Amino acid sequence: MLILQVILVISLAVCAAAAVYWIVAGWRLRRALRMSISMREGLALEPPSSDPPSVAVVIPAHDEEALIESCARGILAQDHGSLHVIFVLDRCTDRTEARLRSVVEGDARCTILVLDECPPDWAGKCNAASQGARKALELGVDYLLFTDADTRFDPGLVRAAVGLASRERADLVSVLSTLTCTRWDEKVVQPVASFNLLRMHPTDLVNRPQNPRAFANGQFMLFSRAIYEGIGGHHCVHEDLLEDIAFARKVRKHGGRGIIVNSDGMLRVAMYDSLQAMREGWKRIFIEVARRQPRRLVVWGCRAIGAGVLVPAAQVAALVLGSILYRQGDTPALPLAVGFVAVGVLAQLMVLRSFYRTAETPLLGILGYPFGCLVVGQLMFSGAADLRNGRPIRWGGRDYLLTPR
Repeated sequence: MLILQVILVISLAVCAAAAVYWIVAGWRLRRALRMSISMREGLALEPPSSDPPSVAVVIPAHDEEALIESCARGILAQDHGSLHVIFVLDRCTDRTEARLRSVVEGDARCTILVLDECPPDWAGKCNAASQGARKALELGVDYLLFTDADTRFDPGLVRAAVGLASRERADLVSVLSTLTCTRWDEKVVQPVASFNLLRMHPTDLVNRPQNPRAFANGQFMLFSRAIYEGIGGHHCVHEDLLEDIAFARKVRKHGGRGIIVNSDGMLRVAMYDSLQAMREGWKRIFIEVARRQPRRLVVWGCRAIGAGVLVPAAQVAALVLGSILYRQGDTPALPLAVGFVAVGVLAQLMVLRSFYRTAETPLLGILGYPFGCLVVGQLMFSGAADLRNGRPIRWGGRDYLLTPR
């Protein structure tokens, strides 16, 4: 009986630590959401003048025949008054160009650049964006907006982003997109990965005026022309595995201000088309967010698996042991176990419910949270192993051999 009581005490200690973890996580999440900026705030802003700033939207695309038409229609439907749209087709082997031309043909705002090759020391997307930016600069625009072919724009998105850039005096406006949730992995794994990323880069720390944390999302990056040229454009980040975060760091180092904005459904993205692509994509994100430090990735992986897998196991153990000891005459054992477990589970459910609702993810996805944590923790461990063993990361048609820091 004594051994069971000792194990129960250990299980209850884990349950108590989990409750504290989720209470702190909930406080941080509420603070980040309360101090965050919504893209919809930009819709209510008055334009700075009757002559709106000119914006060039640059969209790199490689074999995107299934998505390019809807992407083009969303961007061409923007209600911003001065808009140029530059599609850069990077070595496409499918019907992307034909489908794109069927939508944009005859629209004077559109330019299509077709690339047949890519320099060996550049990733395809980064090179395509750079070529599109060169054309945008020739047009003399005030802002350059880089986005992806798998995005869906609300008609007021560009106007709102420009308004927020002016109000916040921001040189770089990036957006936390609303991710699609149709496949099971988008409902189970992706929310866990997003939640971990938000905990690493809370929006209130990114947007604070003093000592901000550098962060951006490459699915939507609106640069002022001055800052883009000042940092050296895409050439300054073409060696980086994650050019969006590299851009954010360059902007901060150059003395500019970058902010992150919640899309609130105004920017929707189908981020990955399979679980394997999702795993590889999030692994490279976590590697760069961890600044290529294997130890940090291991710690984060342990935290993810601990919160999602080990804690539930300890909670089940506490309930089982409490029941056994209660039957053996230890009357307080079961009420203590139920109380500790209930507090932890309630705190966890409240935090996850708030996050899933904000991210517009089905609440049923919470049932798969332990599995999602297991996948996310494993890919963090995999990223740490890749760094330590010198295994290259393949992305954008190029191999990156990363040096641990």
